[in-house]
Amino acid sequence: TTSNLDTTLSGQAVNQLPVARQDWTSILQLGPGLSTVTTSNSPAGASLTINGLPPAGFNLTVDGTNATSDPETPAFGFYQGPNIINTINNDAIAEVNVVKGIAPATVGGTMSGNVNIVTKSGGSKFHGSLYEINDVSAYDARNQFLTKKPRSTFNEYGGSIGGPILPKSLFFFGSYEGARLSAAQPVTDTVPTPYLQSISPATYAPVFAVYPKVAQPADPTALTTQYFAAGSVRQTDGNGTVRLDYNITPNDLLYARYIRSRPFKLAPNDIVINQRNTTGHTDGANAGYTHAAQSWTSMTRFGYNRIRLQRLDGGFSSDLEELIFNGIDSQGAEQFAKSGDFYSGEQEFALTRGKHTIQLGGIVQRQDAGRTDYNTAQLQYSSLAGFLNNSPSHVQITFDLSPFNLHIYQLGGFVQDDYKVTDSLTLNLGVRYDYFTVPKEDNNRVFNRGVDPANPQWGPGFGPYRPAGSMYNADYTNFQPRLGFVWTPPHSSTVFHGGFGILTSPHPIFGGPIDMVQESASQPFRVILNSQQAQSADIKYPLPRTQYQDVLAGLQSSGVISKQLANATINPNFPNPYSLQWTFGMEQQLPSRVVFSLDYVGNHGLHENMTETHNLPDRVTGIPLDPTFSEFRYYYGGDSSNYHGLQVQLQRQFSRGFSFSTVYVWSKALSYGQANLLLQNAPQDNNNIRAEYGLAPFDVRNNFVTNGLWEIPLLQWTHTSGRAAGLLLGGWQLSGIFTGSTGMPANILDTNSSYPSDRPDPSGGSFYLGNYNSTHRYLNAAAFNRVPISAASGAQIRGGYLRRDAITQPGSELLDAGLSKTFDFTEKVHFQLKADTFNTLNHTNLTGLVTSISSSSFGQLTSATARTMQLTGRLTF
Repeated sequence: TTSNLDTTLSGQAVNQLPVARQDWTSILQLGPGLSTVTTSNSPAGASLTINGLPPAGFNLTVDGTNATSDPETPAFGFYQGPNIINTINNDAIAEVNVVKGIAPATVGGTMSGNVNIVTKSGGSKFHGSLYEINDVSAYDARNQFLTKKPRSTFNEYGGSIGGPILPKSLFFFGSYEGARLSAAQPVTDTVPTPYLQSISPATYAPVFAVYPKVAQPADPTALTTQYFAAGSVRQTDGNGTVRLDYNITPNDLLYARYIRSRPFKLAPNDIVINQRNTTGHTDGANAGYTHAAQSWTSMTRFGYNRIRLQRLDGGFSSDLEELIFNGIDSQGAEQFAKSGDFYSGEQEFALTRGKHTIQLGGIVQRQDAGRTDYNTAQLQYSSLAGFLNNSPSHVQITFDLSPFNLHIYQLGGFVQDDYKVTDSLTLNLGVRYDYFTVPKEDNNRVFNRGVDPANPQWGPGFGPYRPAGSMYNADYTNFQPRLGFVWTPPHSSTVFHGGFGILTSPHPIFGGPIDMVQESASQPFRVILNSQQAQSADIKYPLPRTQYQDVLAGLQSSGVISKQLANATINPNFPNPYSLQWTFGMEQQLPSRVVFSLDYVGNHGLHENMTETHNLPDRVTGIPLDPTFSEFRYYYGGDSSNYHGLQVQLQRQFSRGFSFSTVYVWSKALSYGQANLLLQNAPQDNNNIRAEYGLAPFDVRNNFVTNGLWEIPLLQWTHTSGRAAGLLLGGWQLSGIFTGSTGMPANILDTNSSYPSDRPDPSGGSFYLGNYNSTHRYLNAAAFNRVPISAASGAQIRGGYLRRDAITQPGSELLDAGLSKTFDFTEKVHFQLKADTFNTLNHTNLTGLVTSISSSSFGQLTSATARTMQLTGRLTF
């Protein structure tokens, strides 16, 4: 009766399918159009793209209220992934529901879809579980890039219990999951060769000293080489959930739920002194009250979500600067903290009037997000001569930013009418409106430059600061109609559905607003200097943090930069990103509880973030538009995306011990940038955005996923019975997930250029090498020609002719399988032993493509997946 395209993962699927480390987000891919992705500007492994729309465009809720683990953007896990457990532990999950396509008007705050986790409740009888998961390196295959298996010990443990406190009225449920990982994981990087160190001045000795020592490659004049080793990683995590349900009367229900998470990670680095230490905290609370009358129902819901994260790079204490040259990137070091809170209140009503089922309601939500940020300097060199002479082509200085807090409100309302026109035809009619306030900082430390009245043709960023309470103009246009239909021909088991809708997201704090805060009007958060400015100010390596204020004073008082220094800028016209979505499809009921569905899904995303670097030096002369200004980031809603997909699914509900689901999606996603709502990589040419149009970074042309659960009927096959036969032959279950997909796009860059995204030229030959599985060389370096770099600017003399994301990376094939045996000690007490293998066939899926044409390892695949196995023991009662 609804036209939206839902995907629901049951608690059985979450706990019975092979799921590595109980990460429920890894099986979201079982639904058509869903893909968990990692992008360079998103929390690692924590984003979700729905039907080709931006990864930060989805909304994540638990029991209907905000549950993100990042205060600045929707995310399953903490920023850059220190956690093992995403959002909530598996034992607390009753089901995961993803609403996508033409979502009803009840769904807001998203341009792609909503992921809602429903938590388990207690019941009239006591139920519980205890489990232990173990994965050690002895079970695993050797990684193809290492000569031996690195040590690894992973343990995950926990349990749950639920039952009555007061018979028939008050119930409780609680669960906890803990995880411990100690391992040596593969580490790979581009590192300096002995030859480069021998010809470099002693100035760079502190940086060279912290890099691992390597042998000179076969080429005696090679400046860099690829390094492979194993580094030590340590992670701990703990996630607990408590829920109370109170049936006050048969018509009045009250519940309250609390989630607590405490991850920690010590991450390795090829620069041993620069290991990263990250600690995270979340506390999420939710409460709801439902009243049911004869013809209407009321639901009142409150939510609170508190997020804290602290991160420290080991190299910060020794002032490790970031040096970038010829594929080398020493990464620099940072002391960093994030904090934020979400407060929400929602009211919904549902009533039935004849053929109309009507829902209406609204939401008020406040979002707080802030940072503390201290960084070492970044110096980039565009040529060997510049490196040897210590003449950087690009310098970035990030000044200390003390704690701050931005806050935003969402005020939204909706009406949804599901109108049953006839027994065969239902119309889903809705409209929603959301207003998202402009971010404000608690102490008015928002600094966004407008247009210079003397040079309006230059655009925003060169003029005076806008008022602190007006970072950009408010957007009041967020009306979102939702129109759908469902038609079942008479006497038919076929259903046709389709519709059109507009869905709107707020701007993530990470997508520009976070860069508008600085310490004061005279001290920007970040300064980016071109080659001539850096040389005029005599800035070179080393640039310790103790010199920042002296450098700032010198830049402000000298003739190098006579105006106030630029920070980042947001276009004052910064409308909320939204999508136009349309679908048409059918479902067919087949024998044996099998359902076949076929859908065409299309959408067009608008006002997605575009991030440019402005006031770049002229490519040939090295003179910027305004020599008295530094370079700066410029955010505006200039990107758009298009998605067209054919989604096919065949699924069978669990019956007679067997269930399966098979999904095939053919799709194409195109965009002008990264089709993102966050910080993006800048285009190659700010004046030719049309030339950037190409594949979206998460485009996957063909994706096939199938999964199944089978309770093997050995007792039936052998015609045996009795307790002994049951203990030996009963309770066996086989499960599996197979995924096959074509590769995602990759962007080829010349990182020696001082322009942020310069690409080479294609030479006309084939991009790919056919024997990469054995050589690990995937790209043909001869198929790309480097564009000459200007000595005056440190940039290519022009942009390259190669299209953005012109390369498609290798595809992947993965079979995950599980075999379990359940022992029924009594009718109520059961014990399950389970072995899950991931990449069961140990198929070599090569990844880690080196895309910098400046690197001696260009075109090389540097990492791979190896088979792993985990053992689980679970007691349920």
